[in-house]
Amino acid sequence: MITIERIKNDAGELYAVISYEPNKNYLLMKWIGYSSEDEVKHASLRMLDWQRKEGSIKNCRFHVHDTKEIEGAWIGLVDWINNELFPLSYQAGLRYNLSILSPDLFSKMSSIALHQQMSRQVPTVLFETLSQAEKWLADKYKSL
Repeated sequence: MITIERIKNDAGELYAVISYEPNKNYLLMKWIGYSSEDEVKHASLRMLDWQRKEGSIKNCRFHVHDTKEIEGAWIGLVDWINNELFPLSYQAGLRYNLSILSPDLFSKMSSIALHQQMSRQVPTVLFETLSQAEKWLADKYKSL
């Protein structure tokens, strides 16, 4: 796993880490602690930036969001993610958004809402563990 960026809020607290897994060819966002919707949006745009610059060259098709340690809701961003972020990410080669569900109820409900809207371009698939997500994406890469 190669760390791409450690993202901090205005108070200097780390809330997200973007890493690339070259052996399995996916971008991982590990969310940590509380994040405001603006912070989630900012970090998501950093993923888009990487996808445009590096992911398209590497033929990276999957972004994985590990939300096991996130706290709080980001449900207010679901429409923005589906209507703005995903179409731009799709243009840069992204095909699937994988989410490792958080035990935090508000974050979990946000992931479920994103999954239920089911983007045609970049569907969200939910998992309980990172190993489940990695197995699923390995199988998907074989069929792409």
